[in-house]
Amino acid sequence: MTAAEKIEAAGLDDVIIFENYSYDDALIGVTEEGRAVYDYDKMVDWLVRETGWDLEQATEWIEYNTIGALPNAGPLGPVIMYSL
Repeated sequence: MTAAEKIEAAGLDDVIIFENYSYDDALIGVTEEGRAVYDYDKMVDWLVRETGWDLEQATEWIEYNTIGALPNAGPLGPVIMYSL
């Protein structure tokens, strides 16, 4: 199931999700405020699997293009969780 399908099935149409790369398997929840929550490690794994990039390329992409763009998503943009 894609990230968009998960959000739609939960009736959470106003939740902002990543679209350029959807990180489908990395969407792990939604906060009380309605912010999508993604697991960083799962985002990396998804990019490696879906694009064929190596770990370094996937990490660089996420850091620059995804995390770097979060300020543009506004106060209800996605949250990225880092595992301890």
